[in-house]
Amino acid sequence: MRVRDRLNEDSGVTAVIVAILILVIVGMLALTVDGGLLWTKHRRVRAGNDAAALAAAYSCATGAGIGAANAKADELATANVADLSQVTPNAYPEGCEVDGGEVQVRYGGQQGLLFGPAVGVSSPKPVVATSTARWGGAAGATNVAPLMLSINRLSSCGIPDGPGLVIGTSRCFFWWDNGTAQDQTALTNAEWGLMDLRTWGIDRYASCLGNASQQVVSGWIANGFPGSLLIDPPPFEYVCRGSGFQGSALNNDLNARAGDILWFPVNNPQEQVQSNGALCRPEGVDGACTVYKYAIVGFAALQVVEVWTGNAAQDRCGHPASNNGSLRCLETVWMGYQPGGLLGGGGVQNFGLFAVALTG
Repeated sequence: MRVRDRLNEDSGVTAVIVAILILVIVGMLALTVDGGLLWTKHRRVRAGNDAAALAAAYSCATGAGIGAANAKADELATANVADLSQVTPNAYPEGCEVDGGEVQVRYGGQQGLLFGPAVGVSSPKPVVATSTARWGGAAGATNVAPLMLSINRLSSCGIPDGPGLVIGTSRCFFWWDNGTAQDQTALTNAEWGLMDLRTWGIDRYASCLGNASQQVVSGWIANGFPGSLLIDPPPFEYVCRGSGFQGSALNNDLNARAGDILWFPVNNPQEQVQSNGALCRPEGVDGACTVYKYAIVGFAALQVVEVWTGNAAQDRCGHPASNNGSLRCLETVWMGYQPGGLLGGGGVQNFGLFAVALTG
């Protein structure tokens, strides 16, 4: 009877249940408390990575070099989270050049757990994040005129860095005229220098989109282009040629910005191509051809004075034309040159400076 009674007793079951419940409770605490600690740490680590990426980009933009950029990134990372260190070396795919580029950083730290070890989870745990930043021309793409200038062509100023150019003082005159073969010293057949910014960075052999309408072009001149215009990778980006002359509307759009500083894309005519991807250089170097894509190497900042046409254009630009009705002359004040392209996002005009931004 006593043996049977002992077999029927359940006094020990309570202890087993309590032990199981304790494990469950500790496990729940590990998930909630330790999980919260890890999430909080991750947010701090991500903020440290963002600060490090921006610091490195800023250093490159100011010409400090990779060594100084990495040192500044380490400084800002640990200023946010004391135990952060590089998990992998900071990466600069395009180098640490002033013109523009990208940096990717990957920093991590450790987070101790309070309840995890009680249920067999090791402590501390690594917490790692990654951030990417770019740098390039300031003011974004909000003041871009889709009318290309050519290196040492189309102008009375030696783009990009002609001798004697004084920012805010030097007057520069740019002309577009393809009335006859004799006049096509700066342009190729049927070319008026307009660009379709929607095709920025198009492949050399790809087909272009349909031409941007006059309304779209007017919108870009008045309100800016809604995107980044970075030259990535250097030395140039291909961009499709826009539609034709577009009449007086283009002149009126530019004259409406008189007194404003606009960015004008600068083209290397020795690299521009025709529709099959073959070179299409001016003056018949490559035979009779029509340019299909420009090779943009940077941007000239110009303060718009006025667009002249007809006899006035011929007089202002000092460019003889057999049919001066087809000549357009843009009078400007030189405000500098920006290689490396422009970051999107816009903002206050500060030409000749740079912008940095997180991109990942």
